[in-house]
Amino acid sequence: MKQTKKMFMILVLALVVLSAVSLLTRSVSAASTLSCTATMMPKSTGVASTTSFTFTLTNTGTSFIGSFNITVPTGYLNLANFAVSTPTGQGWTANLQTVSPPGKVSYYYVLVYGSTTGLSPHQSLTFTFNGKNPSPAGTYKWTVGMNSNITSTGTDIPQSTTTTTTSFTAVSSLDDALLILAIAFGIAIINTALNRFLINYFVGWEQYRVMQKEMNEYRQETMAAARANDKKAMEKLKKRQSQINNMQAKMMKPQMVQLGISFLYIFIWIFVLTPTYGVTSMVYLPGIGGISVVYWYPICSFFLGILGSRLLGILPIEP
Repeated sequence: MKQTKKMFMILVLALVVLSAVSLLTRSVSAASTLSCTATMMPKSTGVASTTSFTFTLTNTGTSFIGSFNITVPTGYLNLANFAVSTPTGQGWTANLQTVSPPGKVSYYYVLVYGSTTGLSPHQSLTFTFNGKNPSPAGTYKWTVGMNSNITSTGTDIPQSTTTTTTSFTAVSSLDDALLILAIAFGIAIINTALNRFLINYFVGWEQYRVMQKEMNEYRQETMAAARANDKKAMEKLKKRQSQINNMQAKMMKPQMVQLGISFLYIFIWIFVLTPTYGVTSMVYLPGIGGISVVYWYPICSFFLGILGSRLLGILPIEP
């Protein structure tokens, strides 16, 4: 009986000790919690547009925050004129820092520090700045680090990090996309009209259509004879091979001339439009993202080239 009572007392004492340790651990953990929420609001979300930004940080932890380290996503340019608006009278400072790791690409971060009291729990800090949005449309993540240190020392290695804030840039104007569309349409019409002129000059339009029809019929008859393994039909078709080759050579003359001229259109794409617009998004497709002139111009040219051929009555040469 005494042994049982002794074991019971030991068990109760152990539970009391464990409970005390647990409460103490939770208390210490809560006292050292560093966390915050962040929002980044640009006045304009247009790609490559110069605008103002408002960044708000709210302390959601249980201890004060002495400094913030905010990594700037790649693509944002000319960040300047940093000004802390709230809380007032605490001496907060926000400025842009540059990091140039050996052998790696440099990046920027915004350093916010200087308050002797720090940002208390549930308190918010807001600062503004000017800059230029990225050219490609999309969603950009700003990584926020926190430190209990009230000076800039140690902010490169934050005690806690959150990645809760993102910013979005979209195509706010279709003017550039419509201009590229108009350029591609004009070039497609010129290219198609030139194709028809060359066909008339080297072959003759009516003769061109007759030869094209004969070549289509020859190709279909050849495929049918091959599938049926009809040797007599194959021999008969071989006698027309030289005539078909002559037709092909004659029909290829305007194509060869036009091929050389087409390099002028490629020159405009690569050496005029691409340097002018760079990676700026012309249009934005959900699930794909922003499309720059590098892709937008060929897409327009392809479909408008087919449309131009239909409008002017030109069909592609069949092999």
